[in-house]
Amino acid sequence: MRIDMTPMVDVAFLLLIFFMTTTQFKPPEEVSVDLPMSSSEIKVPESNTITVVVTEEGKTYLQDEKGLTAEIPEGGVTDALKDARQRKPSAFIILKGDKNTKYGAMADVMDAFAEANALRFNLMTEMKTEQKPR
Repeated sequence: MRIDMTPMVDVAFLLLIFFMTTTQFKPPEEVSVDLPMSSSEIKVPESNTITVVVTEEGKTYLQDEKGLTAEIPEGGVTDALKDARQRKPSAFIILKGDKNTKYGAMADVMDAFAEANALRFNLMTEMKTEQKPR
């Protein structure tokens, strides 16, 4: 007597497809920005980071590793960054700025970084895809 394994294989593939389509690998960002393009690639650590986000409208947010976002009031970037660095002194600082943000808003944030003595930070960008000529 032989047992037909076809139904079990079908069920296994249906379960696999179900879990692949319903799983969220990365939680959606509360504040999303359209990052500028770059041709360089530096791996940023996934933990021990402080992320400052500047939107197209010039609003500034502070994100933690869990994805929680807090809006920083105008002129409060220096204090927010100092507080975050006191909690995590060895953290990497990441600046995510929308590519359509006005220059003045980004300059104000970088001035606040200098006031907070955070002179080393990474500007997050999207990797530029090179198209091959035909």
